[in-house]
Amino acid sequence: MPLVAYIGQRRSYSGVLCTVQYVGPVNGTRGEWLGVEWDDPARGKHAGVHEGVRYFACRSGLPTAASFVRPSRPADPPSTFSESLHHKYASGPPSSDSQEIAASNAIQISGKIVEEVGFEKIRRQLATFRELRIVLLDGLCMGGVLSGPRPAVSDTAWLQEIKEIEKTCPKIVELDLSRNLIERWEDVAGICTALADLRSLKVKYVGYRSLWIAAKVAHRVPAQWQ
Repeated sequence: MPLVAYIGQRRSYSGVLCTVQYVGPVNGTRGEWLGVEWDDPARGKHAGVHEGVRYFACRSGLPTAASFVRPSRPADPPSTFSESLHHKYASGPPSSDSQEIAASNAIQISGKIVEEVGFEKIRRQLATFRELRIVLLDGLCMGGVLSGPRPAVSDTAWLQEIKEIEKTCPKIVELDLSRNLIERWEDVAGICTALADLRSLKVKYVGYRSLWIAAKVAHRVPAQWQ
């Protein structure tokens, strides 16, 4: 089912991020369109103008920052903070150490060698996460603390994720959350709450919602936002 579109919504198409700046009809066409401004201003075809009619203005002010896309076009799904962290710092081919561990953990079933779950590898990865001090999670389709909005009925999942962040990477002092799918400053504040040692925060291209929470973050963490 396509996402319900609204002004200020952050979206990603095939890994290319944008902000919805217009929802509605476009003269000379049928149906509804989304006017999006790409984070990469060279990605688009115009500046919010079609056949002499301006439908929206681009924040960048550049002539090729915008495009019109159909609401039915599939968008990339958002990820949680923890998923983005693992994707950035635990992805990639296994090291020689992890290959040796996997080999030592191999077991046999009916004469066939089967690789056992690499608990030691997982332990080492978690140990590495706990030592991270500078973390760059820009451009990873992160939706925030969770992949979606904070649940209105129950805070259980939200609070569990905050505790997980605090436990997994407690030594982060510099964090870049720019160019993601974050729309709520509540998510930025929640992540900062979990990182007691955080001293520098970069959050360019975050959505426009709940901007008052920025003040709560800024009193403790020097931040750059756009």
